[in-house]
Amino acid sequence: MSFKNKHVVVVGAATGIGAALAALLRANGASVVGMDCEEMKDSSSIIMDLARPESIEAAVRALPTDIDSVACVAGVPGTADPSDILKVNFLGQRSLFWALRPKLSEQSSIVFVSSITARRCDWSDEDLEALVAAPTGVALDMALAESLDGVAAYQLSKRALNYWMKSRLPAVVAEGIRANIVSPGPVQTKILKDFEESMGKSRIEAASKLVGRHGQPEEIAEVIAFLLSDRACWISGEDLRVDGGFSALREASARGPELDLR
Repeated sequence: MSFKNKHVVVVGAATGIGAALAALLRANGASVVGMDCEEMKDSSSIIMDLARPESIEAAVRALPTDIDSVACVAGVPGTADPSDILKVNFLGQRSLFWALRPKLSEQSSIVFVSSITARRCDWSDEDLEALVAAPTGVALDMALAESLDGVAAYQLSKRALNYWMKSRLPAVVAEGIRANIVSPGPVQTKILKDFEESMGKSRIEAASKLVGRHGQPEEIAEVIAFLLSDRACWISGEDLRVDGGFSALREASARGPELDLR
């Protein structure tokens, strides 16, 4: 993959998957602007808090005029306050996309990092449509009216992100923008312990046992980079599960005994 002469924004670039992605893109010739609420060593980085609209607006103003690709990797786990989870994992990313839109070049690509746990959210499409169609403040009030705990808020934030991207895809594609989702399973990052705390350590360990280990940040970064690249020019609207086969294996085990492949 070559990203020579490409300007790429990586949101959540300070640690984990975002840091691995920024390093990979730079190694392949990209000019990368990292955004994060944490300070980064790179001089081209920009401090941005997705939970604060004014921070998003200021960060976007500081970006170059033309952006080729954007990776929204930032997110907070279910141990955080439900309001912050919804703001960062969905509402802030939606606001960032609309703010970035005028700077996206023709045939640009954007990848949102979701989660396989989005499928655990039981909101109907009708309720999700009402949520994603509402302004930020109204949407937040709608979600919090359900008295969500951190885990439910996390699942809803990712499900809402997925629904919003796919339901608004026609308008995005009409402007020449490719948009895709990457949904990882458990990944060996610093917030893995937060997931063990919020979702249960035994549940996270079960995923590791089923596939043999947890994913590594670099492995998720490779997939995101591919979707951002020109090599994926004919891929849009996909939700790619990157979980070592965990979701498929779990679905297979739910169907019954293993079948002989011979």
